[in-house]
Amino acid sequence: MIIERIKLKAELTEEQYERAIKLVEKLKSTFANVLVKKFKTQEKISFIDVDLGVRLNFDVIIGNRGKPFIAVEMGGNKSKYAFQIMKFFLDELGVEYSFDFDGKEVYDTLKRRIKAKSLLDYLT
Repeated sequence: MIIERIKLKAELTEEQYERAIKLVEKLKSTFANVLVKKFKTQEKISFIDVDLGVRLNFDVIIGNRGKPFIAVEMGGNKSKYAFQIMKFFLDELGVEYSFDFDGKEVYDTLKRRIKAKSLLDYLT
């Protein structure tokens, strides 16, 4: 299975938002191939062909539309690495999180719904 595109977003406190801005500035000065697009309420930083064990292209979006946030966006067959990049940001910013993507409940419900011929079948 190939994940083609992922966007992970986390809301921040004002203090975490200020630290995020400083962290992103540090990253921009660390990597050579960085494109920055500034919008009214957010900034999109594209890291191009960055060597982090593997060659990656990813975007970091940081903004404040009433509620400060940071997001990691990736496309292509290396999108699975977005989780580790987001984990890095959340750890550095002191944001509590839980990456629990079991999905067993959804899977079981779908299986039950497909096999159910009546309401009684569905409930059991």
